[in-house]
Amino acid sequence: MPIKLILLIVFMFLPLSSWGAQKITVAFGNALAPWVIPETNNGILITLVKEALAPEGYEIKALYYPYARRITSYKFKQVDAVCDVSLQVIEQENLEGYLSDDAYAYENIAVALKKNNFKFTRISDLASHSLMSWQGASSRMGEEYATMIENNANYRENYNQELQVKMLFLERFEVIQLDQQIFNYYRAKINEKGGIDTTLPVDSFPLFGQSVNSIIFHDEKIRDAFNKGLKRLRESGQYDAIFNAYINPN
Repeated sequence: MPIKLILLIVFMFLPLSSWGAQKITVAFGNALAPWVIPETNNGILITLVKEALAPEGYEIKALYYPYARRITSYKFKQVDAVCDVSLQVIEQENLEGYLSDDAYAYENIAVALKKNNFKFTRISDLASHSLMSWQGASSRMGEEYATMIENNANYRENYNQELQVKMLFLERFEVIQLDQQIFNYYRAKINEKGGIDTTLPVDSFPLFGQSVNSIIFHDEKIRDAFNKGLKRLRESGQYDAIFNAYINPN
């Protein structure tokens, strides 16, 4: 048998990792620390996808887009996959592809200093308190939230979520509303900088529910590889370790 044919047969049966990782492009949001941190090319989501796919022989290239462009880039097959997708998004955006298992969840919470001893049980309870939320919450948090805003003269929104956390601990606002992981991240980061004590005890109120998200892929094989890697991360404890690593900015 000719030597070239022998080598070809050998290479065909080598594992993917022996050939070198297959590169795929994944569309992420353009800024949402600690979930996505474009300036350092990392974050919870990026690390999660990388660590799930790397042992399966894939190397990801992260691309950062605003939400609408992220979806468009996937529709026109400019990327291999896009994050922050659910069955509802697939239906709304008429997306085609292969959806992964549930991969992560955002959870917005109301946070207040413990010394105030607030006892919030409904979104409407926030109406009588000064509240700072993230930019766009008024149109994305549902009807009950919108009604609360109408009855709250001391409601503000700001795109800077680090500022939200500062305003809470400086006692400029009684309550802030943001994602749990974002709060943890900026609380640690601000405290590390000094000047503002963020170690004061707080109460967290999960009034808004979780938003479970997945990743959609054009290629079923890559989706299956991601699901396999995701399961491995959860079973090994590495999944939780990834999240915990970003509570401390270092």
